[in-house]
Parts: sequence; structure tokens; C-alpha cells
Amino acid sequence: MVRFVHFFNYAEGMSAKGGEDWYLNNHVPRVKKLPGIKRYLSWKRVDVKVDSVKSGATPFDQFVRRSELWFEDLEVALKFVTSNLELWTPSKKGTPGFREFECMFLNEEPEFNLLQDAPQQQYKYMTLPLWWPKGRPLVDETAEIFIDTYCLTYLPDKTSIANGEDWYLGHHTREGKQLPGMKHYKTWKTIRVPEYPNSPLHPNKWYRLTELGMSPDAFNADMVDDETRILFTPSPIPNVLAGWMNISIKLDKFTDLIK
Repeated sequence: MVRFVHFFNYAEGMSAKGGEDWYLNNHVPRVKKLPGIKRYLSWKRVDVKVDSVKSGATPFDQFVRRSELWFEDLEVALKFVTSNLELWTPSKKGTPGFREFECMFLNEEPEFNLLQDAPQQQYKYMTLPLWWPKGRPLVDETAEIFIDTYCLTYLPDKTSIANGEDWYLGHHTREGKQLPGMKHYKTWKTIRVPEYPNSPLHPNKWYRLTELGMSPDAFNADMVDDETRILFTPSPIPNVLAGWMNISIKLDKFTDLIK
């Protein structure tokens, strides 16, 4: 299976209620008419008491929804997504529709389940210890988690993809998988697809999507609160990121839009 994953906000000037009404009662019924759809899932953003900016991340409330169209394979996905561009085109201010619309194509299964897998880039960093200036925090390992869905891309003019992957898979996720309270940590490399002139879609903009799952209290203890937060060890390859975006969801709180 291949997924067309998209994140969005409603048009400027629309209320949250008006946006939801347009999306569920106008946009979704039109999308459901596309041939080849196997699944159609959507998650509303959940609000978590986390100061993501203080943690160094972009805000978790950047988007109102994460939605996914599932197709049998990439050929079918590209055919029906790119031949119906009017469904994804941002609208004008005050007109029902999308404002920001970020998208990508992903395989069904992650490239790495980072709590189980060790990407080959991690091996040269294995001896680096985590740095807890005030001691490793104690967290409730049974607390309910949220999923920080984040997407990133690398600086094409300042680093190679290999260097970006070395920093992210080798250095960053090796430390991230050791954080207290980490319960879900999976990453996908986006599927690179042809670019279409004058298309509102830019599916190659993002290089990775990662799902990081822990409780808000664990996230705060690990990455926000000055008394307990980790200080990630300095990366040997700095300044590799060109962009980062987030949305917080509860993975099991989705709407099946086909039903």
C-alpha cells in the first residue's frame, strides 16, 4: 500500500466550525469518488500541554488535521491524486477550502521502527553517552501518550542527503530512542515522485516523516523543563535542516472517512 499523507489548515477567514463543515461535508465526499481508494483516514489535532518552541521544535498546533488516502500502489496513487488537482488547490481568503496544504507519498510500513531497529548510521555513535545535566528524569511509563508527527527536510545547498541522514538517523534518533517514556518511534522516508508544472502539490518538499510517541509529562521532562531536559550531544554535522513541521495527534483517535 502507498499513502498520500497530507496536513492542512482551513482558508484564512474561516472559523474552525466552518472549516470542519466544509471539509467533512464538501471536500471528503468529492475525494471519496476517486477510484482506487482503499482507506481514507483522518486525525484531528489534539492539544497537549507542551511548549514545543522551548523544546526547539516547531509548534504542535501548526495544522488542524492529518489525513491519509491509501492506494494499492504508487502508480494508482499518482494517477488519481495528480489528475484531480482542484481538490487540493488552496482557496482565497474567506472562501471555503485549504490554506496551508503539505503533502507526501509514503509506504504503509515504516523504514525503521526506531525502538527496535538500529540504522547503520548509528553504529559510529554508539559510544556517545546521553548528557543529563541534572540526572535522568523519572517519568510515568504507563501514562497515555500522544504522537508528535513531524516532517523534516535537509539543506540541499549546504549538505548532502548522506550527511543529513547521518545526522538524523545516526546521531539524533540514536539519542531520541533512549529518552525515558518513549513508547513509539517510527520513521518513513518519503517516496520521491515526478514534479508536475503549475501543480499546487509539492510532495518532494519533505524528506522524512517521523512519529514520536510519549506522554506530555515525559516530553516536558525530557525536552522542555530546564531542570530535567536532555542536552543532546553536539552533532559533528551541524546545520543540516531546511525545514521542520509538527502536528500532535492520538494515533488511535482517527476517523475512518470511507465508512
